[in-house]
Amino acid sequence: MNTKMKTLSMAVLGLVGFTAAGAAMAQCPASLSPPWSLVSTLQGTATSQTGGYDSTACRLRVALNQNSSPAAKAFVLDQTPANEQRYRVQFIVDASGIGLTQANRAATAFSIVGTTAVPNGNSNIVRAFLRGDGAGAALRFLVGDTADPSQYRTLDVALPNQAGANRVELDLTIGAAASMKYWINNISTATTEGSPTGTLSGLANSGWGGVDQASLGLVGATSFWRANFTNTSFVYFDQFDSRRQTFIGN
Repeated sequence: MNTKMKTLSMAVLGLVGFTAAGAAMAQCPASLSPPWSLVSTLQGTATSQTGGYDSTACRLRVALNQNSSPAAKAFVLDQTPANEQRYRVQFIVDASGIGLTQANRAATAFSIVGTTAVPNGNSNIVRAFLRGDGAGAALRFLVGDTADPSQYRTLDVALPNQAGANRVELDLTIGAAASMKYWINNISTATTEGSPTGTLSGLANSGWGGVDQASLGLVGATSFWRANFTNTSFVYFDQFDSRRQTFIGN
């Protein structure tokens, strides 16, 4: 496993001390790649914007065009994982500016992709949908478990800070009896490893092999999302960090 912290967000001094690049910038970079492995857009935008969160300088801003096709996307991809058997990751998400309350408005905001696809399935080990829950914005996780008839368990968590940024951290293990711990908190809330928001245990996810890559942004939006949100309905992300061996926390 890789013990080196990889902070790939747009943040302090440009890249939050992105060690692989060994660079520090005084302003937000014009290009997202590097530090990201890939930027993928179609009928949408993904850009670095000033005004990051939690003492950072820059953040990732994404949006999809109104009335775009089902293939519309605006996300960044980290391809540095290498068949990871334990994957710790953290990111910040802020959907406060789009008035997300309706459950039929949803889009994949984050995904963890395995080295292989399971039989009769796909290569996503974890997908987190940003959606409404009737009262506000929430994350719906589909977490891989081949023992489940659908091959995924569903987990719904309302974002605790509806007026701003939220910190999401996951600790995912791979195996016949694996688990996923998750921490979802207001960005200002202190977190500890021993007190996760919750844990999914007994996951049978070895069929995906290991963690191969991760994406952050918007993709796979429902027709109601694409019809009602515009190219200025921005969702923001920041401080993507995958240390993999130690608790990241706040």
